[in-house]
Amino acid sequence: MMMILKIVKLVILFFAFFSTFVLSDSKTKLIIGYGDHDAAPYAIERAEQLYDGIIRDIITEISDELDISVSYIKTPRKRIERYLENNTIHLVLISNPAWLSNSEKLQWSDTLFIEKDKIVIRADNPKTYQQISDFRGMIIGTIRGYKYPTLQPFFDEKHFTRYDVSNLYVNLIRLDLNRIDALVDADILINYQLKHVKNAEVFKVLALTVSQHKVQAALSPNAPITIIQFNQALKKLKDQGVIAAILRKYQIE
Repeated sequence: MMMILKIVKLVILFFAFFSTFVLSDSKTKLIIGYGDHDAAPYAIERAEQLYDGIIRDIITEISDELDISVSYIKTPRKRIERYLENNTIHLVLISNPAWLSNSEKLQWSDTLFIEKDKIVIRADNPKTYQQISDFRGMIIGTIRGYKYPTLQPFFDEKHFTRYDVSNLYVNLIRLDLNRIDALVDADILINYQLKHVKNAEVFKVLALTVSQHKVQAALSPNAPITIIQFNQALKKLKDQGVIAAILRKYQIE
């Protein structure tokens, strides 16, 4: 009799474990794309794996709200459009409809936060810059694959030259070495990087704002969650001050 009871208990435990495993395994999974273009603090890697940063922090909160699991795929900037369309990835968090050529085919979230493009020059540059036209003849460090609507007419007219690299850190190195005359990037990234480089005194951030834009998440057409679900979770996190707290964590507000 005791043996039978033990067997029954083992069977019950087995099915309880199996049920838990199945339920866990069947949880909706959202695949997040990010890449080298997402400089710190958007994405912070360790051993080629995303382990910290604004993207991971916000996605963790969103996934908890929606009770879904997530995974991350490192995605080159030039493949984002294609990967979102064919569901290789489901979501890119740091984006904007003006940045992607297939934006009309994607679903767009409400605004996460506002980003401003700023210009950085060397601190020993004695010139005064009050408007974009003042950069005539300069080589401007930019990010490969990114669109700069405010600057593009000047690039087209050869007013100044665009020089593409993979991320802000590389541009800071090039500016330090006088390989470029200035760089343009998001204030969030610039502020963070200048708090973490050893030679921050070499650089000067100009007061001039090149442009400002809303940061929005791009969701693939056939994602396993709806844009309504995402926006509801986002609104709750914003109302609770969670998004603002994440930005403060990286000392960028």
